Amino acid sequence: MPGLKKYSYINNKILFTTTTCLALITGSLVYAQIPILSPPTEWGNEPISKITILGNKTVTQEAILNLMTIKVGHNLNQGLVSSNIKAIYASSFFQDVKFDKGSKNELIVYVVEKPTIYNIIYDGFHIVSSSSLKDKIISKKYTIIDEKKLAQDLRTIEQAYIEKGYYLAKPNYTLEEIEPGSVDVVFHVNENKPIQVRSVNIIGNEYFSHNDLQNFMMTRPYSWLSILTNAGLFRDEFIAADQQNLTYYYRDNGYAEATVPSPLATLDKNKRDISISFFIEEGERFNIGKITITGDVIDTESNIKEKLSLKENQIYRISKFNADMKTLKTIYGDQGFAFAYIYPTFNIDRVKKTYDIVYNINKGEKAYFRKINLEGNVKTRDNVIRRALRISEGELFNSSKLDNSKANIERQGFFEFVQIIQEPDQANHAVDLKVIIKEKPTGRISASIGASPSVSGSGVTVFGQGQYQEPNFIGKAYNIGVNAQLSPSPENNGKMNYTFSLNFSNPSVFDSPWSFGFSGAFSHNISLLTSSDVINKVYITQNTKSLSLNVGREVFENTRFSLGYSISDTTTEPSLPLTSKFYSSGKSEKLSQGLTYDDTDNYLNPTSGLHLNLSNSIAVKGLYGQYNFGSASAVVAYYLPLNFSDNFKTNFRFSLMPRYVYQLSSTQPVPIWERPTLGNAYYMKGYSGPGEIISPSIPITISTLTGQTLNFSTGGNRSLYSSIEYFVPVIPQAGLRFVLFGEAGTVLDDYDNFSIDSLKYDVGFGFRWMTPVAPFRFEWAFPVDKNGNIGRAHFVFTIGTDSLNNM
Repeated sequence: MPGLKKYSYINNKILFTTTTCLALITGSLVYAQIPILSPPTEWGNEPISKITILGNKTVTQEAILNLMTIKVGHNLNQGLVSSNIKAIYASSFFQDVKFDKGSKNELIVYVVEKPTIYNIIYDGFHIVSSSSLKDKIISKKYTIIDEKKLAQDLRTIEQAYIEKGYYLAKPNYTLEEIEPGSVDVVFHVNENKPIQVRSVNIIGNEYFSHNDLQNFMMTRPYSWLSILTNAGLFRDEFIAADQQNLTYYYRDNGYAEATVPSPLATLDKNKRDISISFFIEEGERFNIGKITITGDVIDTESNIKEKLSLKENQIYRISKFNADMKTLKTIYGDQGFAFAYIYPTFNIDRVKKTYDIVYNINKGEKAYFRKINLEGNVKTRDNVIRRALRISEGELFNSSKLDNSKANIERQGFFEFVQIIQEPDQANHAVDLKVIIKEKPTGRISASIGASPSVSGSGVTVFGQGQYQEPNFIGKAYNIGVNAQLSPSPENNGKMNYTFSLNFSNPSVFDSPWSFGFSGAFSHNISLLTSSDVINKVYITQNTKSLSLNVGREVFENTRFSLGYSISDTTTEPSLPLTSKFYSSGKSEKLSQGLTYDDTDNYLNPTSGLHLNLSNSIAVKGLYGQYNFGSASAVVAYYLPLNFSDNFKTNFRFSLMPRYVYQLSSTQPVPIWERPTLGNAYYMKGYSGPGEIISPSIPITISTLTGQTLNFSTGGNRSLYSSIEYFVPVIPQAGLRFVLFGEAGTVLDDYDNFSIDSLKYDVGFGFRWMTPVAPFRFEWAFPVDKNGNIGRAHFVFTIGTDSLNNM
């Protein structure tokens, strides 16, 4: 078409080559002192008696001699001298090399070394930071100048700008002499402006509208939103991806022969705007005709076809076809046929517009797992990885178990990636496996301390915290944590709240299905219960000491049963005497049972799968306890991934948490601190302010003269919490994510009936940052009333994770 050029429209290579050549010529001319490959003295065919190296400062004599093929005793000739001069010069260490003949057949080698890099300086870099280039640049300080490396560095800089959409950036370098033999390498760049996409044209689409196709494309016209998102800037990889995406989209909607040729682009004269045109050849839309299984059929054809996604008389979809190919490989692989070959053929009926698919299968011989080798685990012990495998050496090959093994290793959360490579030995009916992993940092340690003037002005208030958490302690998957916190109490009278806790767990004792863990904690906490116009504030001081033991066992795949025993000692002291009848001090002794199912993709930071926990605990009057009550709860979390590309993966989390506390003694109520409430930093964050707790309450008469009362929160015996969260990566490499959330919850007492009207709601947003130090949460939550009115913002900052073990 007129005015359109091929997709490789920018002569970046020409620009870059010109720049590079100029830089190389400039560097060579500045430091050239004598002609390169100086003509050697006329040599006779005489043996060398001695070789002397002169002029070298950094490069050793031995290194230069090793570059030469001429040795003492060799006969010299013009060809041999020339080839050795070239060999020395090819090392890139020298500006000039010259051979000369001394007395008594001595060979004198004169060299002029290239200068050493004293420093590397970046000039004019704004869009691409110098810090991001330092690890990529191969030229290093205190090494000899190498023009080839500098040329490669210019290409690296150019590519870094291309990745940001700056295709017209022109990098070069200069050499600035510091002292004889020492220079600074100064990289300069003329960044120019990024190329903006003026328009995206889709030509040839008849079945799907332009908007339908544009919705899932990465290449978009520039708009005011581009200032925030960088969408609308020209990117090579976006266009290449869109070419594939358009083809895939058509073929996944019945257009089995649809093609999208290389896009065309037009760069405006101002070299700022570009128009992209995609040409689509739709072809005909096909349905599935007949599906046939032939060759080595190990089950009835109907049973195999039932497991396939594509069905006869349905629209042809390439996604289902690809899934069916994998399904067939799995069906045969699960029976040990590791080398099964599936060859599909297509019979096209252009009149009926149908695709007949014939799967020709050669099952081959059964194979066995032979050797399983591990690579990349520096910290993590081999047994920690091997016990996650669902296969063993000598076992019959099984595709599903192999896939589950990879998922189990990934689920541990210790690795950046896991890859299992099959190395088939068809002649010996065996498959060797190479498990390649890359570990990531798992331990977090943090400490902070600070001080601020007290509210009374009579002194300072000190606060601080320290935490150590390591889920893979000494590489044995031991989960160990220590936490200490110190903070001013809400009374602001110099009193402090403090907490100390310790926990340890071993998920696989002696590599068995059994687990063991324990935890202990001590806390002193002064909390604000409510506020009143008559009595300004009401507090409760609570001291708690606790210890727990837990034993569990895997009973089914991804399913674990556990038993626990815990004791605690709690003392309470309310500041308002009228509330003292609701609080008592005492000791608890609990027996607990739990059942957990977890098939999420990562224990530490899941993005897909289901987590389900059912638990029940009973406080008994045994050797230690004074109370008799029970508590049952459930935690359901479903993670749904929504991936836009390999580099942009988002996910939802849907959670539901009901809890029921029940009385086992008719004469002894459940302690108030055991009764559920909502409204804190993790659950119903929009109600985390003083006096906003979600809980049943009773009126307490403050004054018999005035009749004024105070609503006192007592907690309930039933609670229900649910939430929807949507996570978007902001800086994936740094573990920073943006989150949108909505929450709903209620707390009921014995005589309350559940209804939709009893639920309270909030919405909000925030950032969750999984740092090497600790997980941080910065969130803003807004309560929503029954009429949809949004209340004031509650800012919540926390360090740690919620009970769903997710940021």
